Amino acid sequence: MSSVSTQRPQGQLLDWATEAAISASRPDRNGDPIVDKATVNNLLVFLQSRRSVDDLMAYIIRQGSREEIDEQTAKLLLKYVKGLELKDALTFLGYFKWIYEGLTGNLRVDRGKLKNVKTFKGLVDVLAS
Repeated sequence: MSSVSTQRPQGQLLDWATEAAISASRPDRNGDPIVDKATVNNLLVFLQSRRSVDDLMAYIIRQGSREEIDEQTAKLLLKYVKGLELKDALTFLGYFKWIYEGLTGNLRVDRGKLKNVKTFKGLVDVLAS
């Protein structure tokens, strides 16, 4: 018996990951990213070990309630992982982590230019200018 794949296009996952990473990398009142790098990594590690998107959503809710993930980012993550197959959720979180690390690393990023970025291409355009 064959199953129909509902795999998401790579571009859509990149766009979603970009929006979530921009949200997670916003500076808090001390200038640090609003979501800690370890928390971002833990999402991917959690899904790799549990292999359940439902478990991941419960974990995001928990981390949001503990303020490890801010409300805006938690809502975006839930919106985008809801309904994803495991493979796509892993790909999404991998992109999320890479983009987040790029935005919080040594690249000089004008946060004002990121305000209206909603796509991966838009992010690349801002970073390349």
